[in-house]
Amino acid sequence: MNNLNLTMLLKSKFLKEIVDELGVHQKNSDEYKLLFYIFVEHGYMKYFTNGKNSANYSAYTFVEKLDIKTCPYCNRNYIFIVKKGKLRPEIDHFYPKTVYPYLAVNYFNLIPSCQTCNKTKSDKFIPTWINPYDVKKVDYKLTYRPKSINFMEVENSKYDFDSFDIYFISINENIKTFKLKELYKQHKDIVLELLIKKAYYPKSYIEELKGFGFSEDEVYRYLLCNYKKDEDLHKRPLSKLIKDISEELDLI
Repeated sequence: MNNLNLTMLLKSKFLKEIVDELGVHQKNSDEYKLLFYIFVEHGYMKYFTNGKNSANYSAYTFVEKLDIKTCPYCNRNYIFIVKKGKLRPEIDHFYPKTVYPYLAVNYFNLIPSCQTCNKTKSDKFIPTWINPYDVKKVDYKLTYRPKSINFMEVENSKYDFDSFDIYFISINENIKTFKLKELYKQHKDIVLELLIKKAYYPKSYIEELKGFGFSEDEVYRYLLCNYKKDEDLHKRPLSKLIKDISEELDLI
């Protein structure tokens, strides 16, 4: 558990091998009831979510060691923990524990998530869903589209929320299930700020900052309040949106 990290969990295809091997058990069968008692009632509910029976085997420790700061499903909400205040994100089972009870306490199957995404996903499972630990850069590529191609109109309306829309370049089942297309369209203020920065931060200003000894990553953090490296995007909400749009605008 002490060595648990995102790199380790990227091997989540191991889950599919287990599912393919064991399959789905009928809920009214004795086999299912036994597995549910061992892994869900006695394992997950009693020890993992409770956290009182073992200091090293709890949801709090899991989230703390995993060290993911935002919801892996949406990248819109923080998932911090406060042990003394008994605050933590919800834990989603990528393969639902009510269907695959033997995966109830499998770390590869546990995904700390915000309440919105966990409630949306619920106990459903769609084979074409992308496990957050297997997400590729292109799976959630974002862009914006001005409603006019006339440069003067775009320039004059850069402060207007209605002058552009936000889109996902590719569509997958995750985006549909979690309504990310609809939700991200409501974050136009972020893109609007990037458009304003594009207008008022010329390349010469950025080069001037580098001249003061700031690295490109530091300039990026200063101007965009965001992380640039893909492995750091989990640290701040909407970081993927900011990164994709800022790259498209050639801000840095």
